Amino acid sequence: MSLEAVVQRILEHGAAEARAIADAARAETDGRLREIKETGQRDVAQRVSDGRRAAERVGVQETARAELASKKIVLASQKEILDAVKKEVLRYLGSSENKREILDTLLDKHQEDWRSGKVYCSAEDRQLVRDAVGVRFGGTIECSGGIVIESDDGTRRIDLRFETLLQDIWEDSVKEIAETLWPR
Repeated sequence: MSLEAVVQRILEHGAAEARAIADAARAETDGRLREIKETGQRDVAQRVSDGRRAAERVGVQETARAELASKKIVLASQKEILDAVKKEVLRYLGSSENKREILDTLLDKHQEDWRSGKVYCSAEDRQLVRDAVGVRFGGTIECSGGIVIESDDGTRRIDLRFETLLQDIWEDSVKEIAETLWPR
């Protein structure tokens, strides 16, 4: 065998080996690329899924916030209306044609208390109360109507002002009032 033939054979063998190495490298590269692509697709799918869940959570949270803000607005409006109703009731009591009857009822019901004490009332009701209690009239106080009875020694007070009486009734009835105004 000639030297040229040996060289030719070595070259062919080397070329075949190079092709085999290149083919193996290509196969390994293709395998790794497939693996990386699959991992990438799984990561993308996971991130899309996570993103959707996060977006849904944000949507739910925003909806809840909006509903809460809406409820706050409704409650604030209802409170304003209730306050206006209460103020109107107090104004009505303070200017009522029945004021004399209401004061007489309070004085009659608490006669034992004021006979041994002093009676205070609004400046507007001064004459009416003074005529009813005589020397037991103690003076005027800031209120829309009603009376305050104080014991002679000043240790006990019975607050029968319209504001106080209305507040007591209001606290007992506000739920019923609200249900009447805003039935469910």
